[in-house]
Amino acid sequence: MKRTYLMLALYSSVFIIFGLVFIYSAGISMEARHLGVTASEFLERQLIAFAIGLAGALIIIYMKGSWHFKRAFTVYYPLTLILLVCVLFFADRGGSHRWIYIGSFTLQISEFAKISLLIVLAKYFGGLKKRNFLTTFLIPLGILAPLAMLVFIEPDLSTTGIMVAITFVMMIIGGIKMRYIGLALIFVVVLLLVLYSGGFIEEYQIQRITSFLSSFTGEEHEQVSYSLMAISSGGLTGKGLGMGLVKYYLPVSYSDFIFAVIGEELGLVGLLVLMLAYVGFIRELIDAGLRGSTSLDGKLYIIGFALYIMIQATINIAVNLGL
Repeated sequence: MKRTYLMLALYSSVFIIFGLVFIYSAGISMEARHLGVTASEFLERQLIAFAIGLAGALIIIYMKGSWHFKRAFTVYYPLTLILLVCVLFFADRGGSHRWIYIGSFTLQISEFAKISLLIVLAKYFGGLKKRNFLTTFLIPLGILAPLAMLVFIEPDLSTTGIMVAITFVMMIIGGIKMRYIGLALIFVVVLLLVLYSGGFIEEYQIQRITSFLSSFTGEEHEQVSYSLMAISSGGLTGKGLGMGLVKYYLPVSYSDFIFAVIGEELGLVGLLVLMLAYVGFIRELIDAGLRGSTSLDGKLYIIGFALYIMIQATINIAVNLGL
């Protein structure tokens, strides 16, 4: 297992280096567009956030995994619900209440909610004695529903969808019969239709879902068009660090479209290195879950987390490629 942990640390280092370098590169475009922050200030914020995250990770590593699972329903679940309610009372940004503001820093509680959901479902399925329609389908949906509803009304449709995907993944590895998954998919489609017909899903959210099914024209496709332009112009080896031009036209080049920035500046080679790192990271995580954890809830959590990373990365790359 030492090799697995070493490889996980190596892949994590690759992600950190990629992240910091290209956050700075994207920050150059933000500075040029006079968005109130310089590239150096933007990088400094990320370094502080990285330091806080590293400290938190070390604390979690120091604590035994059983500590978290024992408190899944008594601490993680209720605390997440409380925070998701609290975030609705903070000032909105772009029409959404997704962030809690602490000085110059922001916390997106829905990101914490995804991890909390994984912990709770891993604990639930890890202690499950009987597997039937109620225990593997209805109760997990009941666990998901309050969290997903609060995230949905922020509104954050994409995160809600990922939380649904996380629940389906945990159902599958938790032992649900596959015919129930088909039933769940039908339920989700019907629910979306009901929400849309009732006016709970905004038109722009529907356009984001359907935009990739039509040609690359109109406002909804503008960012994807710029993303494809950036990736294609990068060629095999890219234009060089900081030399990308298309990022100046991408409003969220520092987050949603960072993949395109990497493609333009490091080319196909850089993108392949990054994607191979993701594949390796996910593989090592699954190996750690299968061989490293001694408890069933620990195994379920680690494997579920690995598949969550795969889903999140796949969606981000697909958006950048217009798939």
